[in-house]
Amino acid sequence: QILDLYAEVYQGLMAIPVVKGRKTEKEKFAGGDFTTTVEAFVSASGRGIQGATSHHLGQNFSKMFDIVFEDPETKDKKFVFQNSWGITTRTI
Repeated sequence: QILDLYAEVYQGLMAIPVVKGRKTEKEKFAGGDFTTTVEAFVSASGRGIQGATSHHLGQNFSKMFDIVFEDPETKDKKFVFQNSWGITTRTI
């Protein structure tokens, strides 16, 4: 959903077309499960530029830093699932 919101900011608000996609294993956020992105074309350079990303971190960091919650049904402690979102200041 956040990827669609990012695309709407660029395309609907600023009239900048973007391509939505998923980063490769080498490009994704280190320690995360996967990273999605919106990228825009820069005609002056003929290259793409990253506009915004979202990272699905899974439970990787919650296990590392012992971030837990209490399950309301079982009362067991469980590790949280985390995400990280960001839109670049280049947007301004």
